Amino acid sequence: MTGRLGRLGYLIRLCVIGVLYGLGVLLFAVSGKGESLNPLALLCLFFGSGFLLLAFLSWWFSSVRRLHDMDLSGWWFLLVCFFPVAVLVLCLWPGVQGYNRFGPPIRYQSF
Repeated sequence: MTGRLGRLGYLIRLCVIGVLYGLGVLLFAVSGKGESLNPLALLCLFFGSGFLLLAFLSWWFSSVRRLHDMDLSGWWFLLVCFFPVAVLVLCLWPGVQGYNRFGPPIRYQSF
């Protein structure tokens, strides 16, 4: 995983991740928590699991890129996992101005 992600981009991605997480939880709730094994409940469990996995992976990748913008290694993500208040720090702490070991600043990157 390479590249950097600014504060605003991270905050926007967190909002999208929240929607994915909410869809996953909603599908789990609709499925009846395994009380019945009808095809619709299994389908809801399958898609709910997919949304939750997609939300976690998106959060992981976005957080690592945000840490790269702060010139920190991606291994700091473990700290973010164990202390959720660190997400607030990632949203508010400014990134490094100019180039760092993870690449150019966000405004100079071409997409």
